[in-house]
Amino acid sequence: MYSQNRSSKLPRAGFTLLELIGVMTVIAILAAAVLPGAIDLIRTQRAVKEGAVLPKIAEALKRGMLREQVFPIYENDADKLTEENEAYWWNLAARHGGGSANEVRYPLGIRPGSNTTRKLYFAETNWGRDSFDGLIGNGTPFNYITDVGPAKSSENAVDGWVYPNNPTELRLLLISTTNPDLPLPDTLNEQRFNNFWEDWAVGSDGDPAIGTWSNYGLNTTQWDGRAAELNVHRIDLRDWLCTVVIENRRAIEEASGDELFIPALSGDWELDTVYAFTKNQVGSEIILQLKEVPDSSDPPVIYTQITNVVLTKRGRVADEASLTTIEVSGNKIGTSSGSTTVSIELNLTNLAPIALMRPNNADIDLFDFENDSATIENRYFLLNQELLLKEPWNQNEVGIFSITKSFSTLRFDGLEWHY
Repeated sequence: MYSQNRSSKLPRAGFTLLELIGVMTVIAILAAAVLPGAIDLIRTQRAVKEGAVLPKIAEALKRGMLREQVFPIYENDADKLTEENEAYWWNLAARHGGGSANEVRYPLGIRPGSNTTRKLYFAETNWGRDSFDGLIGNGTPFNYITDVGPAKSSENAVDGWVYPNNPTELRLLLISTTNPDLPLPDTLNEQRFNNFWEDWAVGSDGDPAIGTWSNYGLNTTQWDGRAAELNVHRIDLRDWLCTVVIENRRAIEEASGDELFIPALSGDWELDTVYAFTKNQVGSEIILQLKEVPDSSDPPVIYTQITNVVLTKRGRVADEASLTTIEVSGNKIGTSSGSTTVSIELNLTNLAPIALMRPNNADIDLFDFENDSATIENRYFLLNQELLLKEPWNQNEVGIFSITKSFSTLRFDGLEWHY
C-alpha cells in the first residue's frame, strides 16, 4: 500500500496582461464616445444655471442705480480688485441684494481672482459716472459733451439725452460665460453692442443664429460651436425715462404794493378825465391816487393831479412778446391834443428757476429755460428724481416736484407753480 501525492488544482485569480489590455481598450473606446457628450452636458447645465442668475443680478443693479441715483463704473478689467472702488458695478449690485461682491462679479463655478468675470457693457461707453444729474443735465434733448470723470464741472456737464424719443443710450448688457477658456472682451463698440442687443441668439449649430462671431467681437476659433455657453442679459432702462412737460412763463417783477409814479405823470389834468388800466396782464389791480387843486384864477379852475400809481395786486403776463404796461390816460393841461396817454412799463423776471436735486448732496444743480417765446418744453428725467421749484422774484423755494409717472406736467403761470 502506498500514497500518491497529487498537486491540487486551484482556480486562477486576476487577469492576464492581454485581458487587462482588452478591458482598458474597451473603457477607452467607451470614454472617447461618452466623455465629450458628458462634458457638453455639464457645460450646458452650468450655462443654464448661470443664465438664471444673471436676471437677479441685473435687478439688484437696477435697484442700486435707482436708490443711489448713480450709474456705476462698469469696470471689466479682471486685474482690478473687487473691493478697490465701491462705485464698480458689482459693488453697487451687491449693496442692493445681488449677493456678495464676488458672487456678483464671478460666474458660477469660477474662483474669485480668476480672469473669467461677468462683464457689464454700456451703450454709451463713457457713462461710468457718479450721478444721474451728471448725465441728464437739464433734461433737454440735445447733444452731450463726452468728457468724463467723477469731478464734473460746467465745462463737461451733459446737456441731456441724445435720443429723447427713444433713448437707446439707456441700455446695458450683462454677459458671462462659466468656462475659463472662453474669453470675453472688456469693451464693446457701438455696433457690436447693438448686434448683441438686437440679434443675439444661439443657432442650431452652436454658433450665432445671426452673423458670425466677429460681429460680436469674439474669436471664432475659441468660440466655434459653443454659443450655448454664452449668457447675454439685456438691461433696458428706457422705462425709467419720464417726460415732464414744463410750461414756464415769465412774471412781473414789480410786487403788489409797489408805487410806480413817473415824471411824465406830473402836471395838471382836467378834472374827472384821468383813468388808468393794465395792458397785457391778467389779474393785476391798480389804484390811481389823485388830488384836486385850484389854479390862481378867479373864480379858480379845479384841476386833477396824480400823486401816485400803486400796483395793489400783481397779475400774470398774458403775452411775453408784448410790452406789459400800466396805461394812464386823460386830458392833460398844456398839450396841443388835449388827450394824453402815459405808459408805465413793467419789468419782467427771468423764468422761474428749477433745481434738479442731487441725492446725498447739499448742492443743487440749477438751470433756467431760455427767456424767449418758447415757454413750453419737454424735459426728460429719470424716475424718482426731484425738481426744486422757486419763485422768480426772490428765489424763494416753494415746493418739490417728485417725478413718479412716465408723463407729467409742471406749470408756472407767471404767478405760481401748478403740479
